[in-house]
Amino acid sequence: MSIFSKNTPATENESTSNQEAAEEHIASEELASSASVSEQVTRLDSSARSSVLTKPSIISEGFTFEGTITSDGVLNIAGTVRGKITAKSVLIDSSGQVDGELNSEQLVIKGQLKGDVNCDDLNVGPLAHVDGNISYKYIHIQRGGRVAGKFIKN
Repeated sequence: MSIFSKNTPATENESTSNQEAAEEHIASEELASSASVSEQVTRLDSSARSSVLTKPSIISEGFTFEGTITSDGVLNIAGTVRGKITAKSVLIDSSGQVDGELNSEQLVIKGQLKGDVNCDDLNVGPLAHVDGNISYKYIHIQRGGRVAGKFIKN
């Protein structure tokens, strides 16, 4: 029977061509839905990647790390790091200690830092102890913060 006529029985050729058309329609719907699924997966992957980059890396209190740390994001240090650090943003917490070379765009020091530093924006907290060669663009030292060494404005 033809899909266009209820009364006229379909010949074999018509039913075959109708069936093929229906199969093509279903196949095109599946292709469209699979494309939208892949687009959704791609969107999910990119949003998941961006959320991963915004999560901070943390060196917890009581933890000692010796070596090189490299990060495109934020690094929070509440423990001890000895070595070289390169990160977009670094926070040395009040219990944190860093001994070594540090490179970052933004550096907030609430704990202790000893070594060579190269940063754009430096903020020294009221309980901080900083000793070393500090290269910076902008600096803010809060009352009570102790600094010693060579400071170089970029």
